[in-house]
Amino acid sequence: MCDEVGTVAVLYDLEGVLGPTVIGFVERHVRSLLAWDILVFFHRNSDAVLDADGLASRLGRRPEEIAPEIESLCDGHILRTAGGLIRYDPTPELRAQASEFVEACQDRGRRLALIALVLHRIARPGGAGTRL
Repeated sequence: MCDEVGTVAVLYDLEGVLGPTVIGFVERHVRSLLAWDILVFFHRNSDAVLDADGLASRLGRRPEEIAPEIESLCDGHILRTAGGLIRYDPTPELRAQASEFVEACQDRGRRLALIALVLHRIARPGGAGTRL
């Protein structure tokens, strides 16, 4: 019970720093720090069309590491794959939410709050596990 109260208090504090739109976006789409990197990359390079090897190379990762995150972001209607190529293709609403998320990444205080939120999400039961 004490842990639940502490968690609620932390999330309430984070909502005050990040706002409900960013928190909701993270809860729905940012399963890991790697998903964060992929989102920021494609948001900043919205015209990029890459295969998994090219994206992995740009992020300093292996293709097999990024595959589950790409699949999740496709399921979330942020990325689209066709013919082995990955492109940024969110709806206008998701693009606006992603923009708020990326903007929050620019401010040190908000970035620290985002890191705490993502790590909390990874650590909780049923979370994303150890994917970083």
